[in-house]
Amino acid sequence: MKFIWKISRLVLSLCLCLFGMMPPSCFGQEMLPELNMWRPNSHVLCITVDSASNVAYIGGLFTSLTDPDPPFTTVARNYVAAIDLTTGEPLPWDPDPDYHVYALAHSGGSVYLGGGFFTIGGQSRAGLGAVDKVTGAPQAWNPAPGPNVRTMAIAAGKLFIGGTFSFFAAGSWRTHAAAFELGTGALTNWNPAPSDHVLALQPVGNTMYMGGYFSTVAGGVPSPFLAGVDMGSGTSPSYVEAPNAPVWALATTGGRLYLGGEFTEVGGQPRSHAAALVSGSLTGWQPEPDGIVNTLVGIGAQVAIGGDFLTAGGQSYFSRLVVVNALTGAATTWNPGVYYGVSVLTASGGRVLAGGVFSTAMQFETRNFVSFTPAPPLVRVQPKVFLQGCYVSAQQNMQDSLRRASLVPPTEPYTALGYSFTAGGAYGTIPAPVMANTTNAAVVDWVVVELRDAVDPTVIMASKRGVLLRNGSVMDVNRVSPLWMPVQPGNYHVAIRHRNHLGAMTAAPVALSSTSSVIDFTASGFAAYGNTALNSIGTRKVLWPGDANFNGTVKYAGGANDRDVVLQVIGGGTPTNVVTNVYHGADINLDGSVKYAGSANDRDIILQTIGGSVPTATKTQQLP
Repeated sequence: MKFIWKISRLVLSLCLCLFGMMPPSCFGQEMLPELNMWRPNSHVLCITVDSASNVAYIGGLFTSLTDPDPPFTTVARNYVAAIDLTTGEPLPWDPDPDYHVYALAHSGGSVYLGGGFFTIGGQSRAGLGAVDKVTGAPQAWNPAPGPNVRTMAIAAGKLFIGGTFSFFAAGSWRTHAAAFELGTGALTNWNPAPSDHVLALQPVGNTMYMGGYFSTVAGGVPSPFLAGVDMGSGTSPSYVEAPNAPVWALATTGGRLYLGGEFTEVGGQPRSHAAALVSGSLTGWQPEPDGIVNTLVGIGAQVAIGGDFLTAGGQSYFSRLVVVNALTGAATTWNPGVYYGVSVLTASGGRVLAGGVFSTAMQFETRNFVSFTPAPPLVRVQPKVFLQGCYVSAQQNMQDSLRRASLVPPTEPYTALGYSFTAGGAYGTIPAPVMANTTNAAVVDWVVVELRDAVDPTVIMASKRGVLLRNGSVMDVNRVSPLWMPVQPGNYHVAIRHRNHLGAMTAAPVALSSTSSVIDFTASGFAAYGNTALNSIGTRKVLWPGDANFNGTVKYAGGANDRDVVLQVIGGGTPTNVVTNVYHGADINLDGSVKYAGSANDRDIILQTIGGSVPTATKTQQLP
């Protein structure tokens, strides 16, 4: 059965996430996923980017997009949407076709849609239409080739389309390929007449290359699965070495034509699903993906490949997106870790955008659409810290009672407590699979990590939320990556803060770089800034507990004391009351309950922190 939709097949198997956890250098820079992008609820099959307005137009099978952060707002968008790449949010633009969108292109003030639809915005538009780039309103142009337009390309002042359609116009049939003047919308004389479906178009000079299921073009000239025809007439097929199976994707960079698809040979030579031609002749380029290639994009000296494979370029990344050298086919060290199928790739303004049917990128939760962007200069840091409130000395780890009770919020709680992050450090959501982990690296709670100026540590250069694990490691929201901080490599004081424990900071600046640095606040010899900034339990150091109101001071009596916070939460009148299933600063031992009296109560921990015998004593956080 022909698989004419460029929809990635879902691999229904469980694979260990063995790909690398770091984002190595790609295109000369770090490439990181932008986690603020709203998430389509189904396949993304096409993307076109208007770099002038920094907007990505996406199309596919989806019917809504959801904010990645609480309250997880969802907006309806049937099969096509416009994403503001600065904010990640969908624009009001809503053409509302009545069925799937398989191809997109833009020019001037228009966005062109191709697909299986019959209407756009309630107006008849069979398979092809144009809408206003700003408002999304259907434009008057109505060529009506019929479903299904699968691919588009703009070149030489024309809109070229390919697909499974067949229509009669201007005195002749157009089967599977046609072209229209951009200025007037008029059908041109270009009529290559491929014998079967066209899935890919790529202009190179005066030639339009086509890939698909056809065997002949231009009135019966043999050209199985790949053809290059004159861009003016659609005739005079160029010489190309023939693949042995359909071509699904075409791209160009450096004077080469790159093709991907179902084939395993080109010109009688082995080429597993990807190949490159120069002037129609096969080159030695062999990235050898082990599955179908759905999409390609040339990016300077490299080629990004997406599809349904697990290995390519000599690497087994368990990623359906890989970037390889455009001459050798060897994979770069960058591992985007896009899990499940990639249907479309495009590059714009330093970004690499991918669509398909996937759920993660670099082990961060995404959904069917992701934008990778060059990161600013950054350092990586991996603090280790124990919270006394839930620390178990015999095990030298912490309890994860809040996680087990499903009380840890998916996003950081510190903004609501009045903390102001710098450099966008608040953003990120803990994915459900991370919350489900029950190992020694299970989630305990959220913390804040700060990088402070080496000379004046009162100046916070960058701050970021982190996920604290039972073993003390502070990681990014995916539970496996160190924290990336957008500052120049150099020397910084590293501070760590928690919502009901007193923060602590390194006594001296620490040299940080793009190579991850472990800062172990738990080590017995750790030198902290200030006086007794950390408590000692056995051979480990821990953060002091009891700062229920997150004001930097633990107080048992007097104004703004922490004991009263505990009392207020339980109701104030009956000290033996207990409030359960709560995520609150008054839960000093982080067991999910607030208790003022009895065993394992929270009030006694406050008293112990200030010394235990003088209730008017205080303990102040040692941060400048």
